[in-house]
Amino acid sequence: TEQKDINSIYTLNRNIMESLIAPAPGYSKIRLLREIYYGFRPNKPAFTPTDYPDLTGKTAIVTGCNTGIGKHTVELLYQKNCNVIGIVRTQSKGDQARDDIVNNNPDSKGTISIISGCDYLDLSKIAAVGKKIEETLGDKPLNIIVHNAGLMAPNNEGTSFQGYEAMFQTNVLGPQLLQHFIDPLFLKNDDTSLKRIVWVSSGAHLLSFNTYGINWEDPLFENVPTKDRPNNNVLYGQSKAANIYQAKAWFEMNKTICEEIGCVSVSCYPGNLKTDLQRGWGLSMAVAKYLFWDGVYGAYSELYGALSPKLTSKDSGAYIVPFGEIHDPREDIKLGLTNGVDIKLWDFVDSKISTYY
Repeated sequence: TEQKDINSIYTLNRNIMESLIAPAPGYSKIRLLREIYYGFRPNKPAFTPTDYPDLTGKTAIVTGCNTGIGKHTVELLYQKNCNVIGIVRTQSKGDQARDDIVNNNPDSKGTISIISGCDYLDLSKIAAVGKKIEETLGDKPLNIIVHNAGLMAPNNEGTSFQGYEAMFQTNVLGPQLLQHFIDPLFLKNDDTSLKRIVWVSSGAHLLSFNTYGINWEDPLFENVPTKDRPNNNVLYGQSKAANIYQAKAWFEMNKTICEEIGCVSVSCYPGNLKTDLQRGWGLSMAVAKYLFWDGVYGAYSELYGALSPKLTSKDSGAYIVPFGEIHDPREDIKLGLTNGVDIKLWDFVDSKISTYY
């Protein structure tokens, strides 16, 4: 009965908070253009592998690690003797990436374990991945989680197995569901010298809806014919705005234990990079690649969030930009990190994924 009363009060407080959220403010188009330009011409990285600590005895999870930024991130961690659990969809591709990294770094004392079957387009598959992570981790502390896997589709037509818009499910619902299974393994007072989560976002959040970045009426476009969806850039931007909220909301949902163990949860825009994320974009992307940076620079951004000693729990919710700096996200989304929009987004996602717990 006492727990029911607590839950009722909690729900009432949430409903009151949501009713008090102000309409989204406008944002500066000049600042938006400046941030877009910065993505193509960022400052040089100041926190690189020579600055990374030895990670002997540390364990990291990196999703989407068989190619691109994820593969670079795994390799840089492995070079510092980290034990890495790589999460992929296809076992053979994960194994190939692992073998490439191990063969290129014979002096590492770390390990790389590959767990396959993580297809975010079908949420029913994620619980099994969580179980495999638990079995692989064993009694070792878990120190770092990088939610790197993502989808940037060349059109607006993708739909998941559950009937949701593909990019929002892949980039938002999937990571939050996987994190649900990882939380009991991560939120422990074991090796508290390093506890980090990086939720990979993008500068594309600047292109998202002007209502705090989210189409609140139907974020998943469940009830909208494909032909009537917004263009793919807006849809991708919405998913990346959601990632910014997730970094802050996850910390707030777990604030007591996070402060106790010194956990840091941040979002990260890795950069405009030459990776397989743009596969399927055709000639326009082939030309655009001349403007982009090598994928390893994206790993520098992610690992600033995962390893920089400058970050503390008080920095949770920070938005990291290329190649390891903190900027503000778009003005309305920045406000959403402080007025309850982040929790509103988290709760919405939770309502969609809780069936798969």
